[in-house]
Amino acid sequence: MRFVNWCAVITVLLFFTGCPQWHTPERDPLPEEPPPFSWSDELFASEKIEDGLTLTNFKTNDLKYWTHEGATVWTVWGETGTVFNSRKVSMSKPIGFSGGGYGIVFCHNIHDIDGESVPVMLVVMINNSEQYIIGKAVGGVFTDFGWWKSTPHLRHGAGSLNEIIVIYEEDIEKYCLIINGNIIERFSDDNDDYPVLRSGRNGYIAVITPFDNFPVSGIDIYFWEKK
Repeated sequence: MRFVNWCAVITVLLFFTGCPQWHTPERDPLPEEPPPFSWSDELFASEKIEDGLTLTNFKTNDLKYWTHEGATVWTVWGETGTVFNSRKVSMSKPIGFSGGGYGIVFCHNIHDIDGESVPVMLVVMINNSEQYIIGKAVGGVFTDFGWWKSTPHLRHGAGSLNEIIVIYEEDIEKYCLIINGNIIERFSDDNDDYPVLRSGRNGYIAVITPFDNFPVSGIDIYFWEKK
């Protein structure tokens, strides 16, 4: 198990957790003690299946991963210098709180910021309540590009299968988010305070919320991707 925690981490859980269907949460004040933000390969189990796909399963009901504040866990793979072009991932969460976010990490790299080596990554998350969020995490500090948004193009409910595509469009220098074949929005990483991300490693991310039923059922998420 590899855990990485930083003193600068603030509550990514609040940013990565939506609310029940048809309700968009407001930005709550940040807690004094932030929830854990951890890199863990152990909880993401991958296997090759048919048609060149890799199935990755994030599953746990172990109380050591559950806290009253919640926790965010992520994993990455690949080369740090790989230029991002596109990704297509299908995902499903049959067990877990419907408002808990899960999704993809891309353009992940370790950067020197204020003399510290911290992970920086772009993130697209969905939940089981027809909501998605786009943003950037810098050492665990999450800046959203528009907060949680609802879309009828997301299938909702436990175990619903959704396909997420992110493409970088060179001609306009923007990322394009496509959900279940529908163009949802275009966005750019143009925050002047931190490195602009165009390359790096890919990965997955999952939120364990205080509302997940540990240790009875826990959380269970599946990702399908060619890689």
